[in-house]
Amino acid sequence: MNKTIIQVLAVLTLGLFAFSAIAADPKTRMEQVTSQITEEILSNKDKIKSDSAYAKSLIQDHLLPEVDTNYMTKRILGKTHWTAATETQRATFRDQFIDLLLNSYAKGLASYSGQAIKYDDTSYSKSGKTANVRSTIETDDSPILIDYRLKVQADGSWLITDVIIEGVSMAKSYASQYRDQIKAIGLEATLEKLAEENVKAAEATKITDEV
Repeated sequence: MNKTIIQVLAVLTLGLFAFSAIAADPKTRMEQVTSQITEEILSNKDKIKSDSAYAKSLIQDHLLPEVDTNYMTKRILGKTHWTAATETQRATFRDQFIDLLLNSYAKGLASYSGQAIKYDDTSYSKSGKTANVRSTIETDDSPILIDYRLKVQADGSWLITDVIIEGVSMAKSYASQYRDQIKAIGLEATLEKLAEENVKAAEATKITDEV
């Protein structure tokens, strides 16, 4: 299966964590909201294809509130770069990185066509502060295994800190990419490059009459 489609499916199922109430078991709530979100996507595929702002809003509304973006940003930058960065640089990297994900995956939501999603029981660490939920997405090819790592918050809710697709950690992949880039050209230049990539990605999502 195309790598981009696999990533979109991962983003989709990641969005299934979207809930405001405190959940004792992440898997239980995921199963409850799966039908709601997939129905919204399947019912609005044409709109997703023609309205990039709407497509982005689906991810922004259902996904971002349930991801620990600050923790993920800190993990991607690494202790050295995080410590050296100013608060403004940290916030800029986080916002630009999130925008890049939105621009990259939003329209791809239309590639979801009702693939069955199953979840294993939640696995907890000994301390109970971290958890893992494995999902299996049935496709025309072989099933796709996606693990979600979560961390419990002070209020008892859970936030996602990583997505592992077929054994490959998205957080580690991005960390390797951006740490190498920062080492090569510096943080400020990396932020500028991220902004440029976002402009290009945003242009690519615009709807035109071209085939």
